[in-house]
Amino acid sequence: TTMFVSSRLFGRGAASTRRRLLTKNNRNALLLTANNGLLRTTTTTASSSSLLGIGGQERERIFSHSRSWIGAAAAAGIVTAAALTTTNTTTTKLDNSNDDDEDSQSNLLFPEAEPTTLLNWSGTHEVQTDQFYEPESLSQLEALVHHCHLEGLSLRPVGSSLSPNGIGFSSKGMVSIAQLDKIINVDVDKKEVTVQAGCRVSGVIEELRKYNLTLPNLASIAEQQMGGFVSVGAHGTGATIGPVDRYVTSVKVVTPGMGTLTLTREEHGELFHLVKVGLGCLGILAEITMECIPAHNLVEHTYVFTRKEAREQLQTLLKEHKHVRYMWIPYTDSVVVVTNDPEDSKVVQHRKEYKTVSNDEKLKPFRDLLIQELTTRKNISGIDDIPSMGFDALRDVLLALDPLNVEHVKKVNAAEAEFWKLCTGYQTKPSDQLLQFDCGGQQWVKEVVFPTGTLSENNHNDINFMEKLLTGIEDEQSIPAHSPIEQRWSSSSSSLMSPVYDKNCSKENSVEEDTLHSWVGIIMYLPPADEEDKNSLEQRKRITDRFKGTYCDLLRTVGQEVNYATHWAKLELPTSMWQLIDLQVELQQRYPLELFKKAREILDPKGILGNSLVNLAFGTRPRKPTIPMSVYQNRNKKKQTEPTTTTVSV
Repeated sequence: TTMFVSSRLFGRGAASTRRRLLTKNNRNALLLTANNGLLRTTTTTASSSSLLGIGGQERERIFSHSRSWIGAAAAAGIVTAAALTTTNTTTTKLDNSNDDDEDSQSNLLFPEAEPTTLLNWSGTHEVQTDQFYEPESLSQLEALVHHCHLEGLSLRPVGSSLSPNGIGFSSKGMVSIAQLDKIINVDVDKKEVTVQAGCRVSGVIEELRKYNLTLPNLASIAEQQMGGFVSVGAHGTGATIGPVDRYVTSVKVVTPGMGTLTLTREEHGELFHLVKVGLGCLGILAEITMECIPAHNLVEHTYVFTRKEAREQLQTLLKEHKHVRYMWIPYTDSVVVVTNDPEDSKVVQHRKEYKTVSNDEKLKPFRDLLIQELTTRKNISGIDDIPSMGFDALRDVLLALDPLNVEHVKKVNAAEAEFWKLCTGYQTKPSDQLLQFDCGGQQWVKEVVFPTGTLSENNHNDINFMEKLLTGIEDEQSIPAHSPIEQRWSSSSSSLMSPVYDKNCSKENSVEEDTLHSWVGIIMYLPPADEEDKNSLEQRKRITDRFKGTYCDLLRTVGQEVNYATHWAKLELPTSMWQLIDLQVELQQRYPLELFKKAREILDPKGILGNSLVNLAFGTRPRKPTIPMSVYQNRNKKKQTEPTTTTVSV
């Protein structure tokens, strides 16, 4: 008996450890047998010409050959990873005499499926599935992917469940590679790190710290798995810094249609740049090689501008500072500015002097408002808990009192503006500690991005967008907009499915020549869900309806004027036919959808890696190759010594 012990994040980091047993005779576990032996096929690296760049006839020949081989292997009862090309494919017969040696057999099993419930980090999406897999090795993952491909079983890759839209969720079947979490290699000379895609970003950072290295950019949270971190195009802020996928140099991806491929930036061009931000639809990332930079401390400067100052100073800030972030507070004249720069840079050598303010003084605006509101509502039972509450908790409790009342939200936002004015000052820490920040409690969030000229010549789309959005919120529609509306900046990406893709993006180009992009995220916080409290559930529903309705509609309307795109991890299912039409028009104008669909047909011909969100967004599911049913019906009959050729039409 082999025991698998695994843990997985639920909600915001609470670990749940579970056990499952697998025996060699378990019908739900797949033992790869044929003629008293075990067969495994090694996978080859993709050929030097791009799969999508070669001629149509040659591509179809490669694809047809691969599919024929799979069909024949299935008929022979062999489950393997498909070979990519007609050459360099080896089949190894393994000695089956040591059946009791579990260590030698374990890598040829994949774990049985288990009923599982997942809740995403922001508390907005939950999924239940009876088919949840957690392979513990690359060979298990390959066997699982191939088995599900042959059976036509859904196998949506899911990471740490951090995406606000639950992009990795599917009730039909999911696979987590959380157990594939090894740091494979750190190349100090080349400044590169190779990791299994199940590694958490935070774990990679800690390992790199030993070598005085770090990652070139981080999102606001570092608990993502590296695979999801890259696949959805995560980003931080910095006018000269691209999203994280820009710094990937090589990937190993397990595909249903073509087996395991190793793709590099230098050799595989178009296919490599398509797969990087593949949204889990083109294969499951198993290994990632990424550039690193020297570890360094950052000096963070936090202060508050008026809206007029925010407009006038923006271009100077973007050029002078490595990282810049604006936090707009609706219904106030306050814009929180956060800059981060290496401690040896000139811009931080002359620091302003600020009065030291205690934490109690900073929180006083929130505490006073909460005491006032609870007293007015004759709910004094919670007052004793106020001194123990931090910033996030105080804001969450205040908003939960009346989250859709505009006048109440104005009071809470005003208290937050005062809080940030009292937080003005500097702090110096390692870069990874400052580029992460607390994003608050359960929430609805939508983030869009749009081009705003270049760093040398900003066309001011970024500021004009914010002014029109705030006018719509405050003067035209009276939306109870919670704080903050966060604005960040980045340079471009070379990934074809990145919302900030630029065909001219390359390491050789000057960052001054890169398109400058502005990211804007709106938010509404949700009170905790209590299944026994109908009022809390109804309140969450009203917030959801208001956010997805007028607030997101306004964001889309303003965004259409600047050629916006939605962050992949914040793209929600449309709630009306008009929203669906808008979404598909947005995607068609922004992305090479025909190329992406063609890649899905080749790499995932049965569409087992998709889910309802991505399938609806892209309009169609990949077409299925026609494989004779006899291939499947004969699979469990007498095994053949040699694979036979099966004709497959595509």
